Amino acid sequence: MKLLITPNNDKHGIEENTIRLCKKLHEFDGVILMTSSDRAVYKDYCDEWDDDCNVMMHKCDAVIAIGGDGTILRSASHAAVFGKPVLGLNLGRLGFMAGLEFSELDLISRLFTREYKIQERMMLDIRVNRNGKCEYRNIALNDAVIARGTTSHIVDLQVRHNNDACLEYRADGLIFCTPTGSTAYSFSAGGPVVDPSVKSIILTPVCPHSMLDRSIIFSSDSYLEIEPKVTRENEVLLTLDGDSMRKIESGSVIEIKRSNMDAKFIIIKQNSFSRTFTGKMHC
Repeated sequence: MKLLITPNNDKHGIEENTIRLCKKLHEFDGVILMTSSDRAVYKDYCDEWDDDCNVMMHKCDAVIAIGGDGTILRSASHAAVFGKPVLGLNLGRLGFMAGLEFSELDLISRLFTREYKIQERMMLDIRVNRNGKCEYRNIALNDAVIARGTTSHIVDLQVRHNNDACLEYRADGLIFCTPTGSTAYSFSAGGPVVDPSVKSIILTPVCPHSMLDRSIIFSSDSYLEIEPKVTRENEVLLTLDGDSMRKIESGSVIEIKRSNMDAKFIIIKQNSFSRTFTGKMHC
C-alpha cells in the first residue's frame, strides 16, 4: 500500500510523531511517499520522493495528513481532485476532521487489513464571473466567505437562489459552507451544526445590519448567485477554506453550487457525528 504523508512541519512535535508513524507503517510493509521539501528531515524513513505533490498524489493509494484541521482540510481538498482518500492524524486543538489521535496510532493496522470505511463529504464549486466570462474557479471543502476587506464599511450583497428569490444583506460578509464546514467559521458566527450526512449548503451572515440575521439551509442541488456592491471605498474579498483569497472586482457575480467532486475520508473508528462533536466541544 502506497501512502503519501503530508505533515505540517510548523506543528509542535511533528518530527517525532511523523517518524513514529513512518516506523509503524513500515511494520506492515507500507510504502511511504513524501515531497522532496521534507527530505532533509525524513530522509531515513521515506521510500519515494518527488518535487511535485501532484505526481505523488497520482502514485499513492491514500493520503495521511498530520496536523490540525487546516492541514487535513488542505490535503483532503487536494486529494479530492485525484479521487484519493485521506486519513487525518490530529496534532491540533480540536481535530474535527481527524480520523485518529496519535494516542491511537496502533489502529493504523486497520488500513492494511481493510477494516475501515470511506466517508464522502460534499464540496462547493465556486466561480467568479465578470462581463459574461469566468475569471476564477475553485473548490472548497469547508466554506466560501464573501466579506469586506481592510475598510470598515459594511457590504451590500444580493443573493439569488435558483435564479429566483433575491435576498438582500448589509453585513460584514456572508459565509456559504458545507456540513463539514458548519463546525468552523459558520459555527463561530452563530450558524447551525449540520451532520455531514445531510447534504446541504448553509448561508450564515456575519454581523448583519438588518433583520435578516439567521442562517438559511439550502438543499445541496441549489444554485446560488451572489452580487456584492463593490465601490472605490469598499473592498470585497472572496476567501475559500480560510486560505485561498481573491479580491472581487465591481460587476462580478459569484456562483456557488455543489461540486461534482467529493472529499473522501478514511474512517477507522466508527464514532457517530454527535459523539465526535460533543467530545471535541466537551459538551
